Amino acid sequence: MYLSELKLWNFRKYGIKEEEFENSEPGLVIQFNLGLNVLIGENDSGKTAIVDAIRYVLGTHSREWVSFEETDFHRLKNIPAEKFKIECVFRGFKHKEAGYFLEWMGFEEINGKQEYVLSVRLTAQRKGHRIIPDLRAGPDSIGIPIEGEAKDRLRATYLKPLRDAESELIPGRRSRLAQILAAHSLFQKVKGEDHDLERILKEANQIIENYFNPSREKSKGREIMKNINALLEGFFPQNESPSAAIRVSGGELSDILHRLELAIQDNPAGLGTLNRLYMAAELLLLQSPDYDGLRLALIEELEAHLHPQAQLNLIHYFQKNPNIGQYILSTHSTTLGASIDLKNLIICKGDQVFPMGPDYTELAPKNYEFLQRFLDATKANLFFARGVILVEGDAENLLLPTIAKIVGRPLHRYGVSIVNVGSKAFLHYAKIFSRKVEPNIGIKVAIITDIDVTPYEHKDNKNPLEDINKEKQKKIRSLTNEFDKGETRCFVAPDWTLEYEIALSGFCKRFYKSVLWAEKKQNAKSGIPQDNRWSEVEDAVEADLKAWKAQWKNDDRQRERIALEICKKILVDSKLSKAITAQVFAESLEESFQIKSEKIRACLLRQKSLGYLVEAICHVTEPLEKTEDGSDN
Repeated sequence: MYLSELKLWNFRKYGIKEEEFENSEPGLVIQFNLGLNVLIGENDSGKTAIVDAIRYVLGTHSREWVSFEETDFHRLKNIPAEKFKIECVFRGFKHKEAGYFLEWMGFEEINGKQEYVLSVRLTAQRKGHRIIPDLRAGPDSIGIPIEGEAKDRLRATYLKPLRDAESELIPGRRSRLAQILAAHSLFQKVKGEDHDLERILKEANQIIENYFNPSREKSKGREIMKNINALLEGFFPQNESPSAAIRVSGGELSDILHRLELAIQDNPAGLGTLNRLYMAAELLLLQSPDYDGLRLALIEELEAHLHPQAQLNLIHYFQKNPNIGQYILSTHSTTLGASIDLKNLIICKGDQVFPMGPDYTELAPKNYEFLQRFLDATKANLFFARGVILVEGDAENLLLPTIAKIVGRPLHRYGVSIVNVGSKAFLHYAKIFSRKVEPNIGIKVAIITDIDVTPYEHKDNKNPLEDINKEKQKKIRSLTNEFDKGETRCFVAPDWTLEYEIALSGFCKRFYKSVLWAEKKQNAKSGIPQDNRWSEVEDAVEADLKAWKAQWKNDDRQRERIALEICKKILVDSKLSKAITAQVFAESLEESFQIKSEKIRACLLRQKSLGYLVEAICHVTEPLEKTEDGSDN
């Protein structure tokens, strides 16, 4: 059996829409996989509320006391609801498992077969300063109380966030290890018989008593006991003094278990190792072949105290062993987000959740396979974003944050992530946010791409200008038709590539300086050109621009020819790094923006060739007004 479905009414952030509680739809319905389920999202996205709702209903093997709080009730206009309800639905029962719940069991038809289904509901109601919980199960809306053995077989294993593994593993009356072992079938005593550990301790105590026996001449500790007994004889009246013995106390199995310690052999372990050891102990019941209760582990913040490689080892284990039990994890780790099969992810955002399995998204099998290969930690930040910009290369990735800052839309303030796809495979990523059914995920996506139609002046282009312009319009329509859907929009460079658009803009001279300085940096052995190289760059820029303007003095496409010379002869012919060029240009804009912010901002907003970048930024943040073309030279 496994937890198939969770429904919440007025629990924390998940309020109901109708006024009538009993007849309302749940504020949240979430479906779980049989194996691994990973709740991923930014802070306050509802991950903890989901985990807490499950453990409130099921309880935990560690028997933690659940104390309901006022904050558990959904608040509408700062007024808390009078009641909340949590329902857990279980499916996939084996006949033996179902036998424990026959009194509460229901049936449903799946693929023409009658299958077991168990619904367990927790209702909590505020009455004055008290909160009254009521736990029931059954196929109807009322149900009957569930308790005793049936309730115990529904308990979950729970690992809280920022867990103190060291204190959980030490022996004592509150030993968690003792609780775990006591629940294991190996430590269930047969009535009237001693457990193996009890027999072992009795034998050990006999050996210890013999070691201290004052009557045995060969006992090494006999003198100690003789002295103690001699003192006792003086403390008591004649013929009433007791005889003392030294032994290991606590011969009952429960006492023995509370004295056991789980530790790493040899060297003392650090927090990360202890955390993994503690997790291994907690998950012990899920792997016991004799345990026929619910095998569910709730793990909050799997990454707690673990470095990225350790996180990967754990998540790979869970993914490779899906039949051991069901795992529901929460995380805000991009390392984990990139490593988990996308089908096992559940994105938490706003007051909704969005499972990423094939039943919910428009991702095709080839999309899942592609993302499994190429979705790394740098791209997985899209799971935490409020807006996403997909770019095809390093240049856009480096330049966009600066442009966004200049136009007054800094991406970090709007929670926008840039994902460098490294190719034109945008559709694989864009479809992550396309849903088969509403609601939509609510994340705006901007795709920025080159038009890749060579300019009229390019030597490889033999087509007339009119045909080239038609081809551009056709390409733009094709790209927007392919990608524009819902809140995903495609923004296409209107003329050619990013570098060409910059060179075509009023930033032409500044960009050309950046190109030549990037070339100096790339060729310098230390990566830092000598001081006198900057004057060489300025002289070269002045000379080349003067020559090009004179050469095409009467050409109405002078700007396009100069832009092509900058891009083709420098960025293509010399194989100059686009990333270094973009970085230098971004730094140049940033420096000028610090000094003359309004001028740089106004100039940038007037550039038609760069308008697609500004529009993309505005799509994932908020709109700006358009202005006329201009120059900062």
